[in-house]
Amino acid sequence: MNMKQWFETVTLGQPGQYLRLLRWSLFDSIVMSVPYGLMLGAVYYLLVPLESPGTPLPVQNLWMFAGGLLAQFIAYNFIRQKTYLDACTGFAGIIRDSQITLGEHLRRLSMGFYSNRDAGNLSTVLLRDYQTIGDLAQQLLPQVAVILIRFALAIAVLSTFDWRMTASVFLVIPLALPFAFLSLRKMGHISADLQKSQQEVSSRILEYVGGIQTLKAFNMAGEQFESLKASFERQRSSAIRLETGAAAPVSMLGRFVLNCGMGIVMLMGAVLLTRGELHPFYYIAFLILTLTIYEPVLTLFTFIADFARTRRSGQRIADLFAEEPLTEPEEQEIPKSTDITFDHVSFSYGETEVLHDISLCFPARSVTALVGPSGSGKSTITRLAARFWDPTGGEVRLGGANIRHMKADEVLERVSIVFQDVYLFHDTIEENIRMGRANASLEEIIAAAKTAACHDFIMALPNGYRTVVGEGGSTLSGGEKQRISIARALLKDAPIVLLDEATASLDPENEVLIQQAISALVADKTVLVIAHRLQSIMSADSIIVLENGRVAESGTHEALLAREGLYAHLWEEQSRAGSWQLGQ
Repeated sequence: MNMKQWFETVTLGQPGQYLRLLRWSLFDSIVMSVPYGLMLGAVYYLLVPLESPGTPLPVQNLWMFAGGLLAQFIAYNFIRQKTYLDACTGFAGIIRDSQITLGEHLRRLSMGFYSNRDAGNLSTVLLRDYQTIGDLAQQLLPQVAVILIRFALAIAVLSTFDWRMTASVFLVIPLALPFAFLSLRKMGHISADLQKSQQEVSSRILEYVGGIQTLKAFNMAGEQFESLKASFERQRSSAIRLETGAAAPVSMLGRFVLNCGMGIVMLMGAVLLTRGELHPFYYIAFLILTLTIYEPVLTLFTFIADFARTRRSGQRIADLFAEEPLTEPEEQEIPKSTDITFDHVSFSYGETEVLHDISLCFPARSVTALVGPSGSGKSTITRLAARFWDPTGGEVRLGGANIRHMKADEVLERVSIVFQDVYLFHDTIEENIRMGRANASLEEIIAAAKTAACHDFIMALPNGYRTVVGEGGSTLSGGEKQRISIARALLKDAPIVLLDEATASLDPENEVLIQQAISALVADKTVLVIAHRLQSIMSADSIIVLENGRVAESGTHEALLAREGLYAHLWEEQSRAGSWQLGQ
């Protein structure tokens, strides 16, 4: 990564806007350097009586310098306030815009992207990596600007005094740089290990909290905590290695070399003074200005570790932006109806093909059930119909329109989905149901909840529809979450309904009510239903039996039983399982 690419990365693709924010830091650096010049002027006039005894002290000039300091103080406070506001709000705005853009980008990625990543990985990028970038933008880059400004001012001023002293000031800086570059390379590897361990910690925490009920049930909470503790220890070790293995040596070596520079300046000045080739004032000026030059360089050395981390963080953010989203056509096709057609469709998860040249038709305003053993491709078909993925071969058409030629939002606008694994957000029940239609009134939400047979249990909660559910719906039972999901789909009232075993988590007492709610949901709609309990889809217009990613059979319930194939075998197995009793 060259310097231009690095700067593009750490400014989150907005280098121009960041440079506009950085200019106040440059003004800040210039104004902050003014007192040194005023102090040198005051020292010069204070030396006049010493150099020419009997000469009066130029008090008027000293008052002018005092006035200059007052003016500098006023200007510095104004510019410093502007610099602080830009640092806190200006680049925060850049980070916010980038996070929103990344969120929109992630929304347009296929579900295949998420199947290869865990929540800890993405949360680390969205939170920790952006924080790292923000810290660098507010500290390191302004510090570099300060160094450059001070270098330019120092060279301009010092070279007018004595070129030999100027050379002695800047001689040691190039000697210190190789240590910084060598350490930066070393820290690049250590930083990668640290960020990897940080991702692991985030993933372990989410896994531990999310699975605490299962861990307790199997008496593994303590054992699992040991693995979480081990991930914390790996993170700690990586952080220590980063600081002690690279950052600390750089700081110590850099400080040692620059301290040697101070010694060289003092020695060179002493030699020239004894020869009468250097004015005492110039000697004092070099000693004072040398400190102002070396100080930001020393500070920069302490940021080397941050630089390494930032480069990795910026690259990880850039890698997410580089992920290819689902294609969005400039001119999309408009569906003429709600029938769904799979024309020689194949689909692969990575290198594993799970659908093999499937051709299917789901007629408009009909109910089609998908059945078959686990892993036969049922869920994949419904996800392809909703354009969560694009097929790797063949076409999926909605109302005659190839869904590749439709925007993903336009496809989803026509689809309601009730998943087997329901996820509710950490918000009120009202807002979770309102996700079905953002502009729905409370009365419409209540009507949908009543149809989905969840109004009564909602009203029994402490705050009714204003009750906040835990993340993922953790404060509700599986059946309650499922009914809220159905209410959400009822509120959306889309012409296509995808049901992924919608009654799987329901108790027998409410199953009849939910079946009635589903009947209301699917009336006059195109319905694809995944079913494991075959009794629930006996009345479907068509049943498609899948096996190993291929269509094994299709037809009505009676026709498939008469064929005595896979469906009849599944029916017989479920009938036998239904008569099983404990102790038999």
